Amino acid sequence: MGSDFSEFVDARVGPRGSLENLSQAEIDKLLDTGQGGLYPLFRRCALAVLNSGAPTDNAKEIFERYRDFEIRIVRHPWGVKLEMQNAPAAAFVDGQMIRGIKEHLFAVLRDVVYISNEIVASGRFDLTDSAAITNAVFHVLRNARLLDYKARPNLIVCWGGHSIDSQEYQYTKNVGYELGLRGLDVCTGCGPGAMKGPMKGAAIGHAKQRIERGRYIGITEPGIIAAEPPNPIVTQLAIMPDMEKRLEAFVRLAHGIVVFPGGAGTAEEILYLVGILLDPAIQAQPLPVVLTGPRSSEPYFGHITRF
Repeated sequence: MGSDFSEFVDARVGPRGSLENLSQAEIDKLLDTGQGGLYPLFRRCALAVLNSGAPTDNAKEIFERYRDFEIRIVRHPWGVKLEMQNAPAAAFVDGQMIRGIKEHLFAVLRDVVYISNEIVASGRFDLTDSAAITNAVFHVLRNARLLDYKARPNLIVCWGGHSIDSQEYQYTKNVGYELGLRGLDVCTGCGPGAMKGPMKGAAIGHAKQRIERGRYIGITEPGIIAAEPPNPIVTQLAIMPDMEKRLEAFVRLAHGIVVFPGGAGTAEEILYLVGILLDPAIQAQPLPVVLTGPRSSEPYFGHITRF
């Protein structure tokens, strides 16, 4: 335990809902700290999820603060449980893990195992081939049950910076509110800032329209999850193998895209999208794209346009 007792918690938690059991080989790989083992990746993603809502986006600081954090998989005949030591106390209320954080934690477990076994190690996908990469992205999204939705196309992907000022955040929240009032669902990179604002606004819009099954989808990848942990509004979380497959997942899911001001990452997303939209092969495929922000952010889009 740490020196501040209230800062760390030891706990054992089971999944909410169904989770396929894990084989002994899968558990061994998850707990393997050596080369080829999944434990470092799983621990890093799990700690990021447990640290959701923290005031810092400094991954190094988070990992240093919780350097004694450990997580283990305990197998039962009916499934698995996760046993944690020195976990962030903020993830618990009255000794129980917050429900949303628990769902995110087991989403991490689901995707880390699936990507390792079915995408990387299975040999089914040539990850140097464009068509095979698209197929792999489809399988990850399907396994995360993000493709189960059968109603009208209504998913709006929102991109933008995770570190923005209060004026920009309020603007993203207002846009999300207008989307929610129109029965549109929101998908973002799942972190804070322009990834949280549209979801928060949409949740209010959905509440006013009495929409009980609004979707708030977060898509992330291991390289950024610590700096941009899932915000509390995310109801469906997917961990993609890397940044490139994350970008493709956004575009494959989107029925429309809204881009807010951001930094270098948002610029990369815009250029990726422009490359797709300029492809003559998809000119007949409608994909509404809106670049928007408060007047104070006009220089950002000006720089993008000149570039």
